[in-house]
Amino acid sequence: MRKLIIGLATAGLVLAGTVATATTASAEASRCSGWSNSEPLLKAGATGDSVKALQCELNYSLNPNGRTQLVIDGVFGQATYDRVITFQQCMKNLQVDGEVGPQTWSALDYWTAYNGYPNC
Repeated sequence: MRKLIIGLATAGLVLAGTVATATTASAEASRCSGWSNSEPLLKAGATGDSVKALQCELNYSLNPNGRTQLVIDGVFGQATYDRVITFQQCMKNLQVDGEVGPQTWSALDYWTAYNGYPNC
């Protein structure tokens, strides 16, 4: 009986640690959700809150040292396009097309939540 209680207590601690980690990661990922939680296909010329979220995620996802931060203005112009291309080239597994679809959003979400930057 004692082994069962200890086993259940250990499982509870492991589960609690997993829930705490998931909550923390979720909180980190929401840094840029103040503008939009929508992640539609975006390309040059797009405007709106989803572009603001994209610009925010690009600022968090690429090392800002030595880089000018994107202005979060909701306009997918040349500066945003150039930063998307840089990010896609950095990831190596993304198609480098300047468009932000599901795979690019997923990589951005990861690096926005991660407390670090890709090595590029």
